[in-house]
Amino acid sequence: MWPTASGLVVGLLYLAGGAVHRDRLQYLLGTWLALTSSAALFLHGAPLYWVLALAGGGSYLVAAALEPRRHAKALLARAS
Repeated sequence: MWPTASGLVVGLLYLAGGAVHRDRLQYLLGTWLALTSSAALFLHGAPLYWVLALAGGGSYLVAAALEPRRHAKALLARAS
């Protein structure tokens, strides 16, 4: 339960940060982390860690790939 609990807490922190700062990407990342951590509770043994590593770590990679696009759109919107 400890790995999934820490993933759930981190997901909730991202949810709160996304809501406060109105950052959709951060909010979606928090939602995904909270959901995958909660779903991983139903697994036992090694599959639990695989889900946390691939779904959780993969979500960070996707968010890192999308972040420059979001900043570019914000800069363009601010310039016009």
